[in-house]
Amino acid sequence: MNRRDLLQNTTVLTAGATIAPVLAALSRAWQDGERPLPGTTVSQGMIDDWERAYDFHAASYRYDPPAVVLAALAAAWTDIAPHLRQSLPGSVGRDLAHAAARHAFLIAGGLTEIGNRRHSQRWWSTARQLADKSQDRDLASLTRSFEVLSRSNDDREDPARLIPLIQEARRLAGTRPTFPLIYAVAVEAEAHAAAGNFPLAITAIREVEALFGRLPATGPHWGEDRLRCIQSQVYAWAGDAKRAGEAQDAARAHFKPHDYQAIQLSLHVPILHARTDPEHALEQALNILDALPPERRVARVRSNARRVLAVLPAKTRTLPAARELHALTAAT
Repeated sequence: MNRRDLLQNTTVLTAGATIAPVLAALSRAWQDGERPLPGTTVSQGMIDDWERAYDFHAASYRYDPPAVVLAALAAAWTDIAPHLRQSLPGSVGRDLAHAAARHAFLIAGGLTEIGNRRHSQRWWSTARQLADKSQDRDLASLTRSFEVLSRSNDDREDPARLIPLIQEARRLAGTRPTFPLIYAVAVEAEAHAAAGNFPLAITAIREVEALFGRLPATGPHWGEDRLRCIQSQVYAWAGDAKRAGEAQDAARAHFKPHDYQAIQLSLHVPILHARTDPEHALEQALNILDALPPERRVARVRSNARRVLAVLPAKTRTLPAARELHALTAAT
């Protein structure tokens, strides 16, 4: 990270810390001006605002350091939490639970990214409970899929033990071609690959490809960017050079260099080459990590780098570069 970037990032973080109390005061003042729904402590405007806020936090999750995302989510949760203690009438309680669940699973994901396993477990449980309380089966499915995807990036997790949870997500998603179903199947493909079961992973990725062509034009969109990334991941891991290369070529146009997915995608290349040219693959992976400041070496990036080690020929796993990569990617 060069000095200019460091200074810019420091300035942004300092400015954010300075203005945070002002934003909190403005948020409280705005809420005080809202008219609560009958028998509740929340207004419809507040619930709608929290639902819209999720999109901002989710976008930030794709490229900002976890500390930045978690700071914003903490401020939002401070607003939401007092109302969760209240006994709210039917639809209001469900709507609040829906907005809260989406914030909770992003908090859990952010904590997983920084390696805080104890607190992330608490928030995954909270996210599942709130999603179920919302009575939205799609949200309940998406929450579980995101949990499995995030937890599979932690090298302390046993991928095989996550399979039942992603199968539950798939059951909740139903059988029609929808965003929650294709997401669940895509995460299932990655979970099987992480557990070392490449035949099941390939079967699942083929199902993803079939579902993609049947998704409705309206409603939540699971775009080609997601398709190409999961294809690249699973085919590279399984050693299918042709399909992995095609997916990587198609995926690159969808991302900016700063996006975490672009970094993950770049690591699929050394994963693919690790079996046949291990020394070059290790050099590629180390160069990618060295180019990142420490706060951007998040769990989902480190996990892709560790997959290079997972497919190395046994005799090359003691190379100095392999030991260095292991040290850089181990959970903290």
